Amino acid sequence: MTSWQQDVLGPNFEQLTLDLPTGSLATLVRYVGDASPSAASTLAGADILYVHGWSDYFFQHELAEFWHRAGVNFYALDLHNYGRSLRPGLLPGQVTSLTEYDDDIAAALMAMGRSVVTEAHPTLAGVKAGTGAGSEAEAGSGTEAGAGKGADAGTPEDPEDPEQQSFELAFLEEARHRLSAAFDALAGRERIEEPAERSGERPLVLLGHSTGGLTLSLWAARHPGAAAAVVLNSPWLEFQASEVGRAMVAPLIQARTRFRPMVPLPPIDPGFYTRAVSKRFEGEWEYESQWRPDRGFPVTPSFLNAVFQGQAQVARGLRLDIPVLVMLSDKSYLQPKWSSSALAADVVLNVDSVAKRALDLGAQVTLHRISGGFHDVFLSPRGIRDQAYAGMGRWLEAALDMDAKKRWRDYSLPT
Repeated sequence: MTSWQQDVLGPNFEQLTLDLPTGSLATLVRYVGDASPSAASTLAGADILYVHGWSDYFFQHELAEFWHRAGVNFYALDLHNYGRSLRPGLLPGQVTSLTEYDDDIAAALMAMGRSVVTEAHPTLAGVKAGTGAGSEAEAGSGTEAGAGKGADAGTPEDPEDPEQQSFELAFLEEARHRLSAAFDALAGRERIEEPAERSGERPLVLLGHSTGGLTLSLWAARHPGAAAAVVLNSPWLEFQASEVGRAMVAPLIQARTRFRPMVPLPPIDPGFYTRAVSKRFEGEWEYESQWRPDRGFPVTPSFLNAVFQGQAQVARGLRLDIPVLVMLSDKSYLQPKWSSSALAADVVLNVDSVAKRALDLGAQVTLHRISGGFHDVFLSPRGIRDQAYAGMGRWLEAALDMDAKKRWRDYSLPT
């Protein structure tokens, strides 16, 4: 781990290179500017960790300034093989399982001065050996190229592989947990699983965009009690063609993952999102195009398989026991031909499918549909993102109000 140094965003930001156990690198960015703080609130002193989406990196300085004014310690993580963490010879965005980002998140939390968080729900780590969209067929993990180096082929797994045996044990434990919950429900016994208290530590809020939102949702489920709240900005919780489409496509992607995991799939990004947000076209944002290409990074079967496995886990229910805010545009534009409608919609996700899937995150999910919002709601036109910021700040202030939580936790109607 190196020391903090000035970031590419200028003197108001610093970056820290994180050495990961796998030999990869991640990069943590923090805000150190002097934006004027607003009135004191329940947010003061909290830590926020932001994780970007696919073919992306952190550049939204306005987001950091917003949280600083609210008294929050803002950090953003460029995952390995993305943005500031990219190095020559690496395949951008490459990953074989979303759980590989656990090392990135652990290193970031340590650099933020937080205590070590251990995984408490190994049953949700199934994407390492994982299943696709409801299937029990094991997906190939590819070769060492999964760490980010290019390769043409993977190798089928050994059926006696310890990782497969671990998955089978985890599957049985998950089945036992669900049967136990079902019997309790039939018997009228309520199961209340309170998150573990991390006494004396600052509240941690996870803020994820798109694939980063999916990644953080799964991480929070495997690490109950680590975060106080989760905020998701257009999270990629479901395939654009819906769950049925994912179930049809997943076996084909799994097959390619076994034998040609790093050969890119045919490109499908028409560049509409870039046209909407980039200052070079019809947007208002400037960023490093090599870290955020106009038509996105090449998508490999290995990466898409990892996403499908994560989405399948969400569909089975994550049972998050903390407040979750999901922010989405009110409509999608997924047509192959450009239209001005793309300037007032999410051109990446099927937002209605994501909205429905969001209900599987947990019991305390709030859905905020933002009229005319972009895929990244904080890159939307000024008036629209003002609404998004206001809604997010208002929601999180209530979510972190410990006095209100204590006041209503044990409430019962008068007898």
